[in-house]
Amino acid sequence: MVVNQGHQGETILSRVGHFFRKRSIFGSLLLFFGGILLSGEGVYGAPPDLSLGALERKAEAGDLPAMVRLGMRFDYGQKGASHDLGKAIFWYRKAALGGDPSAMMLLSQRYEIGRGVPQDDHRALKWLVRAARKGYPPAEDALGDRYAGGQGVPKNDREAVRWYLRAGSHGYGESQDLLGQRYETGQGVPKNLEKAAMWYRRAARDAGNPDAFARLGYFSEKGLGGLKKSPREAWFWYSLAKDTSLSARKALDRLGRGLSEADKTRAWKKKTEFLAHYQRRWNRWVLRP
Repeated sequence: MVVNQGHQGETILSRVGHFFRKRSIFGSLLLFFGGILLSGEGVYGAPPDLSLGALERKAEAGDLPAMVRLGMRFDYGQKGASHDLGKAIFWYRKAALGGDPSAMMLLSQRYEIGRGVPQDDHRALKWLVRAARKGYPPAEDALGDRYAGGQGVPKNDREAVRWYLRAGSHGYGESQDLLGQRYETGQGVPKNLEKAAMWYRRAARDAGNPDAFARLGYFSEKGLGGLKKSPREAWFWYSLAKDTSLSARKALDRLGRGLSEADKTRAWKKKTEFLAHYQRRWNRWVLRP
């Protein structure tokens, strides 16, 4: 990879962190205790602020999204529901059997770590595959992780990339960022910095991915991947990454010393416009009970 030492160290750490924050056991625990489930919120009709009774009535009438949200309320003991894993699993299973892919992934996660059900990686994989085959991007991404790490399936970089491509084409930012990394390094695909930059741009726009911001900053600083070498453009991307990236903050300071106030003003204006245009789509996979 063509990176400086600071970025190289951070990229390695980000990849290690990425592996553990995904749908591995550790990633699932983070999702549980964070109280956030990745899901297709825009698909569902039941608003999240329904009373428990109203949500139960919709679920009992066969509304799949309501079943999922009702299961989540019992799972976390929120919004009037008791903490009852048995009821949570009941509603997740009913929604999954009805064809809801987010419920399938919920069951997969819970079998993976044994939450409310006996730990069973075979069943975890079965439900994950079913959700991925329905074109559900978080599941496609998680299945790619399994092939990348050899978790319950043979390790296969090409198969991992195939699932990341499916999720990435559906706008899933984690997969888009991983595709950028793989094209940048040539892991499972021919090395191609232009494709790496393209996937980083998609991850930045579709998901506000901080790693993608930092990589685009570096590509712009060095003129890689078909991006014009531009300290001002690099400063713009680094400014988006600075809250989560130490190297981006250092690069921002370094480049800032050579930029005019007019260039900084233009970069800040571009940042404001970028956030106004793209930020509203960044949480579209997040569903809360």
